[in-house]
Amino acid sequence: MVHINSEITPEEHAAIGASIKVAQDEIQTVTRYAPLGSPVHQEAVAAMASLERLRTTLDNLLFQHVDDSMDPRLIRHMVYCPEARLRRRHSGSADTMHDAFAHWELEG
Repeated sequence: MVHINSEITPEEHAAIGASIKVAQDEIQTVTRYAPLGSPVHQEAVAAMASLERLRTTLDNLLFQHVDDSMDPRLIRHMVYCPEARLRRRHSGSADTMHDAFAHWELEG
């Protein structure tokens, strides 16, 4: 595997993860309604596979760049997890010195 040197911040990872989840949800709608085997269905399936590869690559990158000590609430595990949704925290006392995801929390 090629080592990726990235400048993507934990904050950006959280936003990208949310965007990928929205895109996957919308593309899934296309796969449900497009005729099976049609060019639209085939493109949607290919897009889902591509997004899944991207999600996996970014998840690995995130784990390389954010140490356990900077993730006391274990948010890192949820950034690219398809079942988890993150939202921005509206806390003015976010401790970014000790929590890479201080501005984020799990929904629900």
